[in-house]
Amino acid sequence: MVVAESGQGAKGTESIEIDHWLYGSQPGEGYTTKAVSRGMSVGLYDNYLRGHYTPIRAATAQEEGTVNIWMIHPVGSGEELLLSRMFRGPADEAGRPTFANHTAVVTTELLRSGRLTLEGVYRALEAFDKKNPRVAGEMAQLSVPIRPAPEAGTFFGFGVHRSISLPALETLATRMMTDPRSRTLLLSRDSTPESRNRTLCSAVELLNWACGLPLFTAISDSPTSSALKFFKLVVAPRGVRADSSWALLESAIGEPALPRVPGRDDVYDVLATAFRQSLSLPSTR
Repeated sequence: MVVAESGQGAKGTESIEIDHWLYGSQPGEGYTTKAVSRGMSVGLYDNYLRGHYTPIRAATAQEEGTVNIWMIHPVGSGEELLLSRMFRGPADEAGRPTFANHTAVVTTELLRSGRLTLEGVYRALEAFDKKNPRVAGEMAQLSVPIRPAPEAGTFFGFGVHRSISLPALETLATRMMTDPRSRTLLLSRDSTPESRNRTLCSAVELLNWACGLPLFTAISDSPTSSALKFFKLVVAPRGVRADSSWALLESAIGEPALPRVPGRDDVYDVLATAFRQSLSLPSTR
């Protein structure tokens, strides 16, 4: 068993410790829970990911290079979120490629306040994975930098204009307000995994935190066909075969594809303001 310690925040920065667990291939056992932070009960959360811990399509698995796919799952009535990062694991005992899922349990209110960011959590997961490639058994909680209180909630959707058009985001919001059960594949043509991850974070920050729409499950690449049913939003570089509950939405459309919802100008105003602010800010976070 390899016990890992979580990295500490940079000097002078405040950080928070959160629970997390690692799922992947274990020699002699196959896919299973490999590591858990001290004192955490994975059984409280496992059912939200069961059956789709690593829903990576064959085409994605066969591509060269790194795999870095992000997933979001609300827990219960939404007090917590499961933020999962999927990546390539070590080859199994037969030399076959494997994949892993590293999931953090985050309090929704901390994200909504702006002190903690989705991207900040995912970067902390990635840093932990690179530092502890062979972790197993018990591990320390994940240390994630948080913003000072005075900066909280100042702006959501940083850089959103670089990955999705305002008409596309308005259309996505309209679909969610019109039918909360709707499922949307946001088609980001010629996009990189990194840009799709940013698109996912921006959409969730703006629609959930800034606009106050209900939480939803999401993933930053096309999952396997059997796993599509677990998601409400898929950000993908290409379309996939799906049932009639799904709508395909181009991320670069120039005009909204649906009429606005009457009486919800507040939502559209928030999105428009976020785009104006994003365009006026420097390109570094």
